[in-house]
Amino acid sequence: MSMRFAAALLALGACASEPPELRPAMTTGAAACDGSFRVTNTSSRIVSRIHLRDSALTNWGPDRLGRDVLSPGQGGNYRVTASGVHDIRVLFSDGQALERRRVTICTNTAIAIGNFGVNLP
Repeated sequence: MSMRFAAALLALGACASEPPELRPAMTTGAAACDGSFRVTNTSSRIVSRIHLRDSALTNWGPDRLGRDVLSPGQGGNYRVTASGVHDIRVLFSDGQALERRRVTICTNTAIAIGNFGVNLP
């Protein structure tokens, strides 16, 4: 038997070995996040619209309030379909807008809308 043939048989034997044992993937905090968060209006004005978008996108998503508004002191629970980093845009009934960029929904599940900014308590 030639050396090349023996080496080829040895290499072929290595290919026929059993595949490695498959292990379940570890669940990380981000994977366990369901995208839920709470927005509370801590300002003295009525919030008429709340828009969110994935921070990687340029267009704002639909208004989360719909026909509702958030009066001072009111809050509501919301959910994004894809957890991760988002931008938030708030419109008050007087037309003034506030924005907060790069909010990680899974670690910032409480968002407060103040008179001068969108805050993460």
